[in-house]
Amino acid sequence: MLCKEVIMFQTGRREQSNGTKAVAFSDFAIFFAVCWIVVALFSSLLFRVHWFVPGDFNYSAAMYYHGIMVPVLILLYLLTQKIFPLEAVNERVYTAGAISAILLVGAGSIFNTSKGISVAVVVQIIGMVMTDCLGITLVVAMAIFALKKDGNARKTGMAFWLLFSSIIAILISAPLGHLAGWCIDIGIKSIPGSGVLLNAINIKPTAFQDGLVASHSHLIAAALLCGLAALTAIYLQYESRGPWRKRMGILGLGMTLIALLLATVIYVFSAIAGWEPPTIFASGPNGIPLDDLVLTTGEIGILLLMAGLSGSPGRRDTKSFTPIKAAIRIAIFLVWVLGFVGTVLLGIYIELHEGFYGAGVSPAPGALNDNIFIRAHLLYSFFLLPIILAVLLAVGCKYNHATAPGPWPRLFVWTSVFGMASGLAGEILWFVTRGDKVFVAGMSIMGVALIAGMVSLWPYATVEIPGRNL
Repeated sequence: MLCKEVIMFQTGRREQSNGTKAVAFSDFAIFFAVCWIVVALFSSLLFRVHWFVPGDFNYSAAMYYHGIMVPVLILLYLLTQKIFPLEAVNERVYTAGAISAILLVGAGSIFNTSKGISVAVVVQIIGMVMTDCLGITLVVAMAIFALKKDGNARKTGMAFWLLFSSIIAILISAPLGHLAGWCIDIGIKSIPGSGVLLNAINIKPTAFQDGLVASHSHLIAAALLCGLAALTAIYLQYESRGPWRKRMGILGLGMTLIALLLATVIYVFSAIAGWEPPTIFASGPNGIPLDDLVLTTGEIGILLLMAGLSGSPGRRDTKSFTPIKAAIRIAIFLVWVLGFVGTVLLGIYIELHEGFYGAGVSPAPGALNDNIFIRAHLLYSFFLLPIILAVLLAVGCKYNHATAPGPWPRLFVWTSVFGMASGLAGEILWFVTRGDKVFVAGMSIMGVALIAGMVSLWPYATVEIPGRNL
């Protein structure tokens, strides 16, 4: 059983050591992060961001994507800082830094619409450096927490180490993105020693820049999802499950951790050395790239974790498994299952039929379908699903023991479920028929669900918890 006085959301030692005002400030920071994400998402209509165009993002859309997803990353940091008693972190200073970073990186990314140095770029860089500092602070504090003689990190076992490794992988991928931004805005020739490196690895500047972008984007997306998976395991108390379910959860977490470590090595080496991961099971143009195979293994590990989190928790935790927590678990399960179908299964199918899809390059007959998949899975599996999952965990954190959570959390959960199911159906239909109406509707429903999630996180709402006065 997880030690409630140390680990459980909004309980015990955290309240005793920091007081209710500090906890309220932490709640406000989480609420602010979700507010920014939701407002920026809907404001993209005003900024004329063309989300539903087949193919990869253009520059302005990619920057706007950063303006939403970096705050999601900060939300992961805030939730981590909230659930662990990290005494090395000053909660007020940390949450104030998080709010500032969200404002700076969010505003800078949204207004960074063209390549080159501008005020928006400078603001964005300051916000991203602050985000890096938040991650470094968290890693140091978690390391100190794990090294304590009382060994509280063992209360969350493998989930703690997956979360810890995920944040380190995020911090490793960040410099790759910064370097790619330097190449795009200033030019690769301005980097000291770049000519020597390019000659040594025999690669053109544009190919090196593209490799940096690809390695950064793939690694940070995988690390964010792994971090959210670790928080899921902690929130749903995988350690308190029955023997076989607990072993299944540990196996899934272990597989995901190994896959993340391998992916980190692959993407860093690929970025620095200009190395292209080999294709496995190759047959003509068909085959699965090594990095995709590694990431698929990690996704399968997360599905095993979900299987381990099924059923009822241990006897001592049954009363804490409230109806809203059970509903959140259903939604979380669907995030991972639907995301697996929409990205892994559909992606592998395309990779094994590249003779038809031609890697999205004309004149292959399925080139347009491939480009539709590229955009659809970016928006669904690596944009709205991680946002939904992060907000589900934030709502679960707030209403962990609530007996009467009110209508907004329930509306958020079940609207999310409907939106996610519609989104996957829409992705498949868009890919097959080239018609995007159902997909756009599904994305819109998920956006509406996030509004309900934002309202649910209002920090000054009263939460009824039996035997507690929060």
